[in-house]
Amino acid sequence: MAYNGDHIINGSDLMLFVDGKSVAYATSHSLDITNETADTSNKDTGGRWTSAKVTRTSWTVSTENLYALQGEGQTFNDLFELLQKEVQIVFCLESGYKNKPVTGVPSGGWTQINSPKYSGEAIITSLSVSAPDADNATFSAEFTGIGPLTTASTAGTFASTSK
Repeated sequence: MAYNGDHIINGSDLMLFVDGKSVAYATSHSLDITNETADTSNKDTGGRWTSAKVTRTSWTVSTENLYALQGEGQTFNDLFELLQKEVQIVFCLESGYKNKPVTGVPSGGWTQINSPKYSGEAIITSLSVSAPDADNATFSAEFTGIGPLTTASTAGTFASTSK
């Protein structure tokens, strides 16, 4: 079967939602999942190659955005108000991604697709604004997961399996 690329997701369709609302004027989002490991190398593993086991799993989400005072999603000021609180993070496709309007964000903001999506509780660990001369002001935010990251597509959880 020839591969034509129809199954590749356009980055514009992946969205970050914070407490149920998309982040306004987003230009980029990232989801990073990391496993910490413990060295389990020993004389019985062959001597040349190391071995390891997963001890902890962590995750972070980051977002880059144009800075605006208001929008159809979470703005810098909205995230600032959430800075000292735990928030619900969802990283997923926007629900209308197959038929996205060319006129821009719908009134009320983007909505989430049911599956697949990655979600969990997080705290905002970084929030910054950049104001370059004669260019668009931008802001970025980083969220650190404070528990498991779950996925709706498999009803699974990315969590440590160490004992």
